[in-house]
Amino acid sequence: MRILYAEDSPAVAAHILAVLAEQGHRVIHVMDGRAAVAAYQAEPPDLVLMDVVMPEMDGIEATRRIKALGGERWVPLIIMTGLSATNELLAGFAAGADDYLTKPINLEVLDARIQAMQRIATMQSSLIGVLDNVYEGIITINAQGVMLAFNKAAERIFGYKAAEVMGANVNMLMPNPYRDEHDGYLARYQAEGTAHIIGKGRQVSGRRKNGDIFPMHLAVTEVDGRRGRTFIGLVRDISEEVAARERIEYLASHDSLTCLPNRVRLNEVLDTMLGSGQTGHLLFIDLDGFKPINDQLGHEAGDQALIEVARRLQATLQAGDFVGRLGGDEFVVILPQTTYDTTALSIARSLIASISVPMSLLATDISRRLGASIGIAPISAAQGSRTMILTAADHAMYEAKRQGKGQAVLATAIGST
Repeated sequence: MRILYAEDSPAVAAHILAVLAEQGHRVIHVMDGRAAVAAYQAEPPDLVLMDVVMPEMDGIEATRRIKALGGERWVPLIIMTGLSATNELLAGFAAGADDYLTKPINLEVLDARIQAMQRIATMQSSLIGVLDNVYEGIITINAQGVMLAFNKAAERIFGYKAAEVMGANVNMLMPNPYRDEHDGYLARYQAEGTAHIIGKGRQVSGRRKNGDIFPMHLAVTEVDGRRGRTFIGLVRDISEEVAARERIEYLASHDSLTCLPNRVRLNEVLDTMLGSGQTGHLLFIDLDGFKPINDQLGHEAGDQALIEVARRLQATLQAGDFVGRLGGDEFVVILPQTTYDTTALSIARSLIASISVPMSLLATDISRRLGASIGIAPISAAQGSRTMILTAADHAMYEAKRQGKGQAVLATAIGST
């Protein structure tokens, strides 16, 4: 063990030092309490043997200061006092001492005390090893939000070494607005007892050392102990889980080929618009001349053509417009807040012109020209349900095809509403 031995008497110290060295311990000997505190700060030992009566600073004050330093692990401290010094003994325990020896020191008792402390230290090391190797980050803070412990998993999650955060406020691990609000929340909880996270678990955001913001699950437990009120946070990085869930949700609402929203998402948008009283126009688009591309050049060329049509639609429309693929060669566009049918017709003709520009397929000089027939239906609660609006636009699209294709037809013009 690394033992810090504070004893101001050279004669007493010499014999103890020789015995400890013979037993294989590495001993740092100091002769006053102030030197003991400094030596502890320079290199925390595995055990402290502290004489009570010393110059400069007595052992009681040195014990109090050493225990106030805290640290990631517990370091046992044994005070050494006279047989009749009951007051010194009680003061030593009040200062934080863990055990005591009476002077003159019985070497067999000293060895037994050291072995007992070694057993406790081994148990502590095993526990710290477990905590350091669990998957979840474990962070302990005091009542002021200052970090007292930071395990290896927390280092991995946040990118900080424990030494970089110990003694700092835990809000450094949070993005705003949580960072600015944390101290106030902690103070209110301690004053009023109203908990938002403590005793519960929920998804919050964390901030890594490199500035990245990430989702995490946080559960906090409150502990009242010898060091006062502390809070232990159990942190789990759920970035991969959230990304996987978002990917599943995306795939459920988007076309895998063009990455445009699919019918599921279209229905959601229409229902939202109708439920909130929004108005606009729906354009039902069916490509002209798509089947020959599939039949003559193959499905790979057909897929490329659909992807290119999706790109052209997005490039022609404004940022707030909706464009989706229903399947096959059918696309749909929603123009929110288009008051006039003439505006919707003008946009539809622009889309037909964009689609009709010849395109190269299969990375060759093969150029094909597609066209489009578009049916337009007004969107409003007065027009009826989502199904009725889609049906009206679909009928108008077929009317456009009957008129020779490459046309845009309003549903109101054929009485489909």
